Amino acid sequence: MSQLTKHIITAAMFFSLSGIPQLANAATVKLAEGTPLTIRVDEKLSSATSTQGDQFAISLNDKVELADGVEIKSGYHGKGEVTAASKKGYMGKAGELKVRLNYIRIGDTKVYLRANKSQDGQDAIGATIALTILFGPLGLLKRGHDVAINSGQEIVAFVDRDAEIDPSTLPPTTALN
Repeated sequence: MSQLTKHIITAAMFFSLSGIPQLANAATVKLAEGTPLTIRVDEKLSSATSTQGDQFAISLNDKVELADGVEIKSGYHGKGEVTAASKKGYMGKAGELKVRLNYIRIGDTKVYLRANKSQDGQDAIGATIALTILFGPLGLLKRGHDVAINSGQEIVAFVDRDAEIDPSTLPPTTALN
């Protein structure tokens, strides 16, 4: 074995054992699966106007303290999606709205979320029956109520899987992702 080969092998072993790769990993912090996050819905959603597949803006509402002392400030933006929507109907049928929170983008990292919210409007079946008894078939025209999720409403979501975040991307930008 030549002297040059020995130096190359020694240098390779030095760099692999010296911790240089660990320095690259130390530059990120781990946002662990299951970490609770308070998410704010940034757009008004309604069973009257939303349809399945519609996307809407969300943002991180409260700061998050990680175990290693790193603080993720509020304000990071992301997306949610309407998974089901039905308008109010006749005979007292209420509207329905179901949404899923998909992710928050922190720097270049998408932090996937686990959260669903479902709301039903107020049925008017009792009123429909009473109106039908009093006014016959015209009572069946009574409609239920649509449901809405107002802008600013908070939903607790959980990190769906571990995410490595670069602390140099903290604090958030104001642009939507």
